[in-house]
Amino acid sequence: MKIFHSAEDAVAFVKATTIVGPSFELLIADGVTFHGSADPSGSGMAVVLDAILAKGYEPDGFESCDGYRRYRYKLFA
Repeated sequence: MKIFHSAEDAVAFVKATTIVGPSFELLIADGVTFHGSADPSGSGMAVVLDAILAKGYEPDGFESCDGYRRYRYKLFA
């Protein structure tokens, strides 16, 4: 599975992908960027989440890994 290093790439993936099933995951690098710069405020992940919510999924936790986080999402209950 691909690790996304920019919020823009993650959003493009979510928007272009037909997500099927009750859940899915995204791998996001610890040093994720937004508009080409570091994103310490998490604004980029808010934009990613907006795209995920538009697909009918909601957050279902995350796991810290070596250099990235594994974010889990599930269909709205």
